Amino acid sequence: MKRTLFALAAIALATSAVAQGKPFGIASASPNGTNWPMTEDIRAVCSAPGAEITNVVTNGTLDNIVMVHGDPRAQFGIAQLDGLKYQQGVDKRMMEKIQVVFPFFSTEVHVIVAADSPITDFSQLAGKRVIEGPEGSGTWVSVQVIKSLTQSKWNGFYATQADGMKALLAGQADAMFIVAGSPVGIIKDTAGARVISLKHPELDKFELYTRAMIPAGTYAGTKQTVNTYKVDNALITYAFKAERQAEISNLVGCVTRNLEKLQAGGMNPLTQKPFHPKWRDVDPIDINRIAWPVHPAAKAVINREAKKK
Repeated sequence: MKRTLFALAAIALATSAVAQGKPFGIASASPNGTNWPMTEDIRAVCSAPGAEITNVVTNGTLDNIVMVHGDPRAQFGIAQLDGLKYQQGVDKRMMEKIQVVFPFFSTEVHVIVAADSPITDFSQLAGKRVIEGPEGSGTWVSVQVIKSLTQSKWNGFYATQADGMKALLAGQADAMFIVAGSPVGIIKDTAGARVISLKHPELDKFELYTRAMIPAGTYAGTKQTVNTYKVDNALITYAFKAERQAEISNLVGCVTRNLEKLQAGGMNPLTQKPFHPKWRDVDPIDINRIAWPVHPAAKAVINREAKKK
């Protein structure tokens, strides 16, 4: 009986997981954000013996792009679309080798101040001390874009989410940016902080940003609905021509087939936490509207799986 149960469990695992291929890594970001726990969710449903997935902690988008381009630890990475455009302006030849394999969730721009701060919206940040996130992170990239588009001038400096939040609450900074999928754990878990409104006509015109709202009650200090913007994230890889085709097809197929399970919010056996709520925003068919080259193997799998439904 035990052998039978074991065999059935093995079959179920092989059905849901990446059944073939080599071990590979996904460059995510800090454990405090959204990318890391969602990568853990992917590991939970798609890792298999011989095709184990490693969750590689990084500083975020630019780190992930660089790793995917040439670091053997990560064949995949999560990147914001504004980060892809930003890096394209820095190194066009490098970005010709980066392709999207799966459309992910959107990340919201959070502008955070202390609960007792007199600052109520983005327009009041001029001349203030503002934490822009770790240099090279998705947050940092978005802040550079926002500053450039709005011609805002503040005294910016870099810090991780944890260090930045400490500085904010200690009065060493006036505001802090975090660009991550709402709800963001570190904001939700921190008393004494609140999210303020971000709205600007130049941001309305930018093709990669869409208006969004953070509902009242999302965070303890957020008593009213807050205006902001969101930017799409995607899973990326190197533009492999012959290598890693099985890993790309199997990973994309596995996530697509298990999306309903991830969206249902069940328990991740690796983290002992529910699958991240941002999975509910993921739609594989969005691969057809991504404003970036898509790997052919990934697109073929998504379109094939879509026809089965």
